[in-house]
Amino acid sequence: MNVYSVADKAIKVMNRKNLRAFNGLKLAKWDEANIVREVSTVYDSSARDAQRRYLEVAIDAYVTAMLSAGQNGKKARRKAMDDITDDWVLAMLEEADSVTLYAFLPEKDRKKARLIETLSAAQNRNEEIDKALRFWTIQVGQYAINSVDRARLEAFYDAGVKRVMWVTERDEKVCEECRERDGKVYEIEDVPNKPHLNCRCTLLPVLD
Repeated sequence: MNVYSVADKAIKVMNRKNLRAFNGLKLAKWDEANIVREVSTVYDSSARDAQRRYLEVAIDAYVTAMLSAGQNGKKARRKAMDDITDDWVLAMLEEADSVTLYAFLPEKDRKKARLIETLSAAQNRNEEIDKALRFWTIQVGQYAINSVDRARLEAFYDAGVKRVMWVTERDEKVCEECRERDGKVYEIEDVPNKPHLNCRCTLLPVLD
């Protein structure tokens, strides 16, 4: 079961939209006021769109996790709608993350400010825009994964799960640290942080 399938679909949609938006910057007028306005619009609009999509991703992940823990589907959906809200997503985006080592929204503002400053002086603006897009794509994608992981863990807590098993993708892309964790069972309070970006390891409930 790919617990990240909904997140992956959201990432693809966001990547396409962000590609169009950043490419649009290449056609912008290059006076200072316009650079500030255009770059701010791209980052702020993308962040708002990401927040909406993270909410959808997290609700799906919460319900799926509750079902895997043996909970009733209708009750799981109601609980998800009560607990996984805009405020839940906003709190995630404002907190420092153990994988990225930054908080989404402050980092969005930093990336925005850096690109504005860079474009004001760069000789090759298109190259700088492409570079900014790559870094933004990584950030947006990682927090879709984070939405799944946080929602699943919260669902397990709510379902009364005491222990979980770490499961990797079991393919050639699995890093050595994750490979060593594969199949290990942890008390739910002691689950280790993911060791790197784009980690697709997941947790499964251990049901007694």
